[in-house]
Amino acid sequence: MATVAVAGAGMAGLVALTTGGPAVAAPGDASARGVVVDLSASVLGVPVITANATIGSATAPPGGGTDTTTGLAVTIPGAVGVTASGTVLEVSATRGPTASSANADIAELALGILGVPVVAADLITADVNCPQSGALTADTNVVGLTLFGAPAVLVPNTPGVTASAAVVVPGLTEASLTVTLTAVEETTADTAAAVAVLATVQLTGSVDGGQVVDIPVGTVILAEANCERPLAPTSPTATPTQPSASPTVTPTASPTQPTASPTVTPTASPTQPTQSPTASPYPTRHPHLPVTGDSGTGLWWTLGLGTGMVTLGAGAVLAVRRSRRMTGAS
Repeated sequence: MATVAVAGAGMAGLVALTTGGPAVAAPGDASARGVVVDLSASVLGVPVITANATIGSATAPPGGGTDTTTGLAVTIPGAVGVTASGTVLEVSATRGPTASSANADIAELALGILGVPVVAADLITADVNCPQSGALTADTNVVGLTLFGAPAVLVPNTPGVTASAAVVVPGLTEASLTVTLTAVEETTADTAAAVAVLATVQLTGSVDGGQVVDIPVGTVILAEANCERPLAPTSPTATPTQPSASPTVTPTASPTQPTASPTVTPTASPTQPTQSPTASPYPTRHPHLPVTGDSGTGLWWTLGLGTGMVTLGAGAVLAVRRSRRMTGAS
């Protein structure tokens, strides 16, 4: 007979540490897993539970595209004290230029430990989507879930549901198996993670002498998906940066030179002509008389001509007088 109870906060913290965040390494990564079993326990050095298997795994190709696996039977070869059945309908992971995504779907799952039916469900799914821009999503869905045969309802990101059942284990008295079921739907700024069912298993009993022991057995993951947001393209942004520097230098240096040229030329040009009219009024360079404004050579010629005419006139007067005297004497 199983006892069902809500797990305490301490167990929820353990679950959070066990699952961690999305197991992705770079922008655009995506991955999905169907059934992941990792169980191991020994009593007095004798293994009583051993099961290690991953049924269904997909990883988005690094160069882009989709990795998908479908129709896998849930079996655990070589398991000790563990049985499993069901079908991994699909695990898929996609890397695209504008989004990455992943999903895992399981049908008719049944898991038994130490001869006791532990977990069963009709349908278990996990889906994540990481667009390059916009809101990231992480979703889970579980239909017909039971824990130790009793119906169970999981609310993501809560302490979950815990139940215990008596089991028979050689070397242990009053042995019991305790299982806690949780679900995870987590998004950050760039990542999304979804785990539809995470089962954490613990074995408890008394060894010879009455000492009570708690043995951590391990975990079982049912439908897990992770993705990380792709980066925005950077090439177009870097290209216009180089040509923008070229016009900044050219127009700044070009107008500086013509501005200096007109500053020197017009300043020197008016300075020289202002000295020319200052030197030209000197009177020594042009021998004009103050009154006539004529040259000295013309004045001397005029005086010579006048003197000649006076002399000539005087000579004529003397000649006339002599002629008269001679006429009177005769």
